[in-house]
Amino acid sequence: MLSTECPTCGSSKNVREKVLLIDKLNAEHLKHHPDERSSCACEGGLSVDGLKPELVVEGPLQQFVAGFYCEACGTGFVPEEMVKPAPQSWKLSELGFHRVNEDGSLGPPQERMI
Repeated sequence: MLSTECPTCGSSKNVREKVLLIDKLNAEHLKHHPDERSSCACEGGLSVDGLKPELVVEGPLQQFVAGFYCEACGTGFVPEEMVKPAPQSWKLSELGFHRVNEDGSLGPPQERMI
């Protein structure tokens, strides 16, 4: 089930389904960074290349996606389940490279990024 909680007010009380118009595919960015999502749905800069490909309509209508709209806040959004996962990030320390976990904590040091 898709989450319908508004990213602005945190409630799903005034949320309804709505077709949203989002930024078009940035083919140049996608060509050079195929595994990187360009932005997060909660930040308001979502584009087609930031969504899972199986959820995007092909052709001239690809900018229209099934999403949600909060009538209380005036916020249109797609649930996190539709967004491509963020690429793995790393942080370098004196001990080596550390994976950055989803909660922001660091994994054990490694000699190189794998």
